[in-house]
Amino acid sequence: MYKQFIFIGYFLMLLFISGNRVEAREETPNILLLTLDACRPDHFGCYGYSRNTTPNIDKLAKEGLLFTHAFSQSAWTTPGMISIFTSLYPPTHRVDTQDKTIREDISTLPKILKRNGYRVLVFEKFVEITNYRHLGFDTVDKNQYLLEGDDLLKLIEDYKNQKFFIWYHFHGLHLPYNPPTPYDKIFREEAVKDAISDSEAVSKVKRYSLIKNNSIIFTKQDINVVVALYDGLLRQMDDCIGRLTAKLKEWNISDNTLIVITADHGEELFEHGFIGHASTSANAKLYDEIIHIPLIIWYPEKLKHKIIDELVQQVDIMPTILNILGIPIPEGLQGNSLLPLIKGIFPNNSQSVFCETTLGGYQSTKETEEIKLRCIRTKKWKFIYTKWLDSDTCELYNLKKDTKEEINVFRKYPDVANELKAKLFQWIETTAQEGNVSIKMEGVKTQ
Repeated sequence: MYKQFIFIGYFLMLLFISGNRVEAREETPNILLLTLDACRPDHFGCYGYSRNTTPNIDKLAKEGLLFTHAFSQSAWTTPGMISIFTSLYPPTHRVDTQDKTIREDISTLPKILKRNGYRVLVFEKFVEITNYRHLGFDTVDKNQYLLEGDDLLKLIEDYKNQKFFIWYHFHGLHLPYNPPTPYDKIFREEAVKDAISDSEAVSKVKRYSLIKNNSIIFTKQDINVVVALYDGLLRQMDDCIGRLTAKLKEWNISDNTLIVITADHGEELFEHGFIGHASTSANAKLYDEIIHIPLIIWYPEKLKHKIIDELVQQVDIMPTILNILGIPIPEGLQGNSLLPLIKGIFPNNSQSVFCETTLGGYQSTKETEEIKLRCIRTKKWKFIYTKWLDSDTCELYNLKKDTKEEINVFRKYPDVANELKAKLFQWIETTAQEGNVSIKMEGVKTQ
């Protein structure tokens, strides 16, 4: 009997070892989602900019995945961020004004990652407004007096021995453009040769977060100074990211950390007459300087460097992260995993991206929140439809010939305009209908 017990014990031990060997999974990485407010990729070195604004981000881009044609779902922060966390378009998630939030039954990226063993962390300051309820984050309310970026380092240090997903929103590029020394002068000296004091226009740009469209007249010199200030803020933010990557290596968690760098939306720097975006100018636009955003995915242990030129959108970020982690992608998402693109599998049909915004963004009033701009963008064309209170307007741009979107060819190409308008209206109708359905999407655990 004693020998039988020994044999049974030995057999169970082998079964346990064998079972653990079969079930063992590669360790899933930490995840850092870094969103850069009001950030335009054409001011990054890795996207071809001449100034040395982003040396640290450029290094990540050279080691990771660089998407050259990534686009926001909106012209202001909240709708775009909600699209990232839900993989739903704005007409479906319906968080398009400052007093709205998603339904509790909608699964989000933080909720799914939490069910898969992650600590899902965010500073309370990033989710304190109504728009960000029901996302599923564990909020942290400390280190709020540290400089931007340093609070992130402290948070990671506190949780570096746990598996974490952290969302951090760099707010520095948002108006006002007022970088501290030395960033205030790092590009200004080359923009303006003579040392001059700030003009009244520049002073306002350095002081105010809301500057209504066409409320200031800027001289050519003012424009040069304003762009230099914006670039200085970008360099300051890049230095924060440089400190971050250095600390990840120091803490020995760099190899097992997935970093996603993107933005909520872009920023106009005088391309169409003014500066800012919907919430800072109270006058939304959907030109590329507003909706074209950076997207860099860095995970060199698993994903080798590649430049991807296909059209991608914010709604694609959530399914891509889940796909990389091996977590099943829930049904009902409106974005697509970019892993096939990363592996070199390109879509057979031409891709389109869709955007929607209220006229005033976060500053919308009861009247202006009814005024919506929507667009569909392909590699060659962009069609913008604005529904005013008592009328509508249409714009069509040939992006191959008119990259700056200066010549409206709506009447010149009626067939193209009608086709794109029909696709846009179908998107509006379909996504709005899906917003009426109670969508409950459950991610399946991998543990």
